[in-house]
Amino acid sequence: MSLLNSSIPVTFNQLYLNGGYSAPHSSESFSVLNPKNNTLVADRIPVADDTDVDNAVKFAEAAFAGPWSKFSATERAACFHRLVDLLEERLPHILRLDSLTTGNPVSLIPTRERNYIRNCLLYYAGWTDKQRGDYFPDDDGFIKLVRHEPIGVCVAINPYNSPVASFFIKAAPCLATGNVLIVKPSEKSPLGSLAVAALFEEAGFPRGVVQVLTGDGSTGARLASHMRISFTGSVATGKKIQVAAAQSNLKRVTLELGGKSPAVIFEDADLENAVTWTVNGILARTGQVCVAASRVYVHRSIAPKFIELYCTRMKDAVNDIGDPQELETKFGPLADTAAFENVQSMITRAKKESEQVIGGDRIGEEGCFLEPAVVLNPNPDAEIYKNEVFGPVSVVKTFDTEDEVIALANDTEYGLMAGVFTRDINRAMRVSAKIDSGVVGVNCVSLMNIQAPFGGKKASGIGREFGEYALRAFTEPKTILIK
Repeated sequence: MSLLNSSIPVTFNQLYLNGGYSAPHSSESFSVLNPKNNTLVADRIPVADDTDVDNAVKFAEAAFAGPWSKFSATERAACFHRLVDLLEERLPHILRLDSLTTGNPVSLIPTRERNYIRNCLLYYAGWTDKQRGDYFPDDDGFIKLVRHEPIGVCVAINPYNSPVASFFIKAAPCLATGNVLIVKPSEKSPLGSLAVAALFEEAGFPRGVVQVLTGDGSTGARLASHMRISFTGSVATGKKIQVAAAQSNLKRVTLELGGKSPAVIFEDADLENAVTWTVNGILARTGQVCVAASRVYVHRSIAPKFIELYCTRMKDAVNDIGDPQELETKFGPLADTAAFENVQSMITRAKKESEQVIGGDRIGEEGCFLEPAVVLNPNPDAEIYKNEVFGPVSVVKTFDTEDEVIALANDTEYGLMAGVFTRDINRAMRVSAKIDSGVVGVNCVSLMNIQAPFGGKKASGIGREFGEYALRAFTEPKTILIK
């Protein structure tokens, strides 16, 4: 079946292998529903089996050793630029596909989604001819050269919340460094990834350089046991992938996992700015982002005013929740019934483990729409305080001293994103250095930039994406000694 306009031929009942859509070996399949009303969007989507994975690997190896290995940096960059031109017209249609199964509002497409993907591709197009190595003089009788060589066949196992954007975040540095890529999108949102795959050959990338295998966790496990992985998702799944990678051939793994991001609001902060960033940081994609500002710490002296403004803004957000396929909608439903029920259960338990819970009720009688929730001063061991919710739910807790809030912010297994809100630049630099997080914003939070490394500490992941740092994840250094 096809949900795109006629200019983009695509089927969702086949895999994308070696430059074309082809029937899977597997007979197992799954369906995807629209979370706004639980109606069927597409069925008979393949669950790739061992044979399908083996075929994808065979094609990828042939592509890596074939014409792609002879492309110059300029030719690779030209492919990137042609892909950007193709996406200019077709990307909105492709992104609408994933809106049907994730609940992501189509209002994000013209700005956030489109610009994010375009800028990512243009940025890495500029890196294709900058893979410089190193030279060390022959002071010991040997000239030392260091080359950064592509790894070869790589795999991206992507999350459901921003599937096409994640596709390009992995593909751009991977292809810029001369590798080839197999993409396994989430079983909750495979449609956009299947649709966008064909554009790579149209842009000039040789067949087999980019392939898409659909499936569930079993397909991901097959890939994790087979080759190098780049994974974005939950901590539990990330641990399984790391084990599978180690047990197979000790392949390198980059893991961008979950978060429980703290935002620290000091007494001298610009209150309006702090409220705006922290509210937007928990409502974006209905809270289904790893960098969501889900823990807000506010100084006791300004807590009453901040909490009043914050809760009012969260309540008002209900007016912007609606049909994700309508352009005026800012926030959609949770991704599916399982996610909705999990978040509601956590809110119910939070009512017994905190001073107060504001909001958190179901909106309407059908679909997975949830009222944003604020949990005030939860118990230190409360589930809602310790665990990632992945929904529009934040906790707000008061503090008195700088040392106290640093300890609170770091008292978590996560370390992905944080924010510090203050007018005091010395305190901003001091506290941002002490917070144990891969990214810290000052007077902002839940923000990423393609030029700067992004990734987490502790259980939030291994390795870095974005910027030059992502290129190192897709290359191996080789030392050459010349006597």
